[in-house]
Amino acid sequence: MQLLRSYKRFLISNMNHYQELSFQTVPALWKQRSGIFKSNEIDLLDTRIDSAGIAFLVQWSKALNGQKLKIKNAPDNAINLIKTYRLTELFETE
Repeated sequence: MQLLRSYKRFLISNMNHYQELSFQTVPALWKQRSGIFKSNEIDLLDTRIDSAGIAFLVQWSKALNGQKLKIKNAPDNAINLIKTYRLTELFETE
């Protein structure tokens, strides 16, 4: 029940926009991945993201079978993590 509350609190299901992609929220999102991974883009405007969120995006991108995941409005820390982990080939950033 607590996990469901966390999921509802941190997820805005409007055009694949999430308030937080973190160690706290990724487990609930992972359970919903079959629906989430159908899209090939995400808007990270005003999204808090950590390394667990980046790992989730990596899995999402790999699920797209050769397509790059389009990331809109990526915060600087997300771009820095993507570059640090040398993941730029998985994503298209705007």
